[in-house]
Amino acid sequence: MHIAVFDDNIADRKQMERLLKRQSDRYQKEGKEHFYIDSFGNKEALMRLPQLYDIIFIDMCLPESETEHFKNGLDVAKALFEAGGIKNVVMCSSKYNYRALAAAEGMEDKMLYIDKPIRVSDLEAILTESEIRIGDPVPTLEVRGETDTIYAHEDDIICAKAEGLYKVIVYFTGGRELTIISDIYNLYEQCTIFKAICPVSQTAMLNVNHIVSETFGSATMDNDMVIKVSPLFKSNIKKVRKILADEQNK
Repeated sequence: MHIAVFDDNIADRKQMERLLKRQSDRYQKEGKEHFYIDSFGNKEALMRLPQLYDIIFIDMCLPESETEHFKNGLDVAKALFEAGGIKNVVMCSSKYNYRALAAAEGMEDKMLYIDKPIRVSDLEAILTESEIRIGDPVPTLEVRGETDTIYAHEDDIICAKAEGLYKVIVYFTGGRELTIISDIYNLYEQCTIFKAICPVSQTAMLNVNHIVSETFGSATMDNDMVIKVSPLFKSNIKKVRKILADEQNK
């Protein structure tokens, strides 16, 4: 789940990040998708690509100037809805009573609300309600390179190969590739949210849905790459295919 925190008070922003990270850890232990959290202290940064986020938490204490159009967080919420494609907006009430402000604007039902200081039980309720509103989300992995970031669904990833101790090249559909500073084990751990990806050696992993042919010691992918398959890992491909077939037959 991708979450944005917009708050012009840095202390409150950091506190919300900490609370969300704790909830993310709990979600992972329960086998759920963890949270990708970005925080913003100004509206311009938030408005660059707000559609990326499943939930946007908003609070704003002060306008940026006396003539600033954005007087409080509700004005930011209005701009988000005008941009379109927004899933869940959560108004965090502290200085402003956002429930009352939204009701006066006829917008009360468009948003969720939480009071500061934030209680864990209230945050859990907001996250649960947001999940219900989203429905069953498509698992997404944030793959960060040195200069670029790709948000990938399962079928977007073809394979990945380690190049040295802490460098992995991830190959995506559409001829895309991204070099990340990591090791293959850490990347595979992140990819456990996907069922079609499996390790095939100590330096490589692949998506079984992108295999076009196999030999005893290799697999040819649909991007024409040939990935070496260690005999110790070869059974992984068969296991993953069985899991996918069993799911389709349910």
